[in-house]
Amino acid sequence: MSKPAITLWSDAHFFSPYVLSAWVALQEKGLSFHIKTIDLDSGEHLQPTWQGYGQTRRVPLLQIDDFELSESSAIAEYLEDRFAPPTWERIYPLDLENRARARQIQAWLRSDLMPIREERPTDVVFAGAKKSAINGGGKSQCRETVRDGRTFVSTGATEFIW
Repeated sequence: MSKPAITLWSDAHFFSPYVLSAWVALQEKGLSFHIKTIDLDSGEHLQPTWQGYGQTRRVPLLQIDDFELSESSAIAEYLEDRFAPPTWERIYPLDLENRARARQIQAWLRSDLMPIREERPTDVVFAGAKKSAINGGGKSQCRETVRDGRTFVSTGATEFIW
């Protein structure tokens, strides 16, 4: 069986936390892959000539041979199934409840943190962009995030989840 050709598409600045999530899944699986970039700022992703145009027109986009998949959580789950343990490293816990908890945390990070992400986009983290102090919804969300994060940490899981 030949090794599949794997490509992960990223934004040109490597700012996307969703691309980072897919990158981590590929790394944890121990898979060899190439990274290609698309300039979202110039609208390259909206051009019909871009590989991911037929999908969601967003990154990350995973290409494995002729198969394409977008959305970071779908990518992680697909990689777990396609490159299954024990041949490949496990990225989700073996225990059913811990695996469900890992998926819950993934969904929570992608949905409930939006007010914070709106006030602190990744260019603040990765490019040093300066923004005013967090206020309103972002401040409230910060308090909720700390509260909820403590709940997730105190579940007593015996396996690490990401």
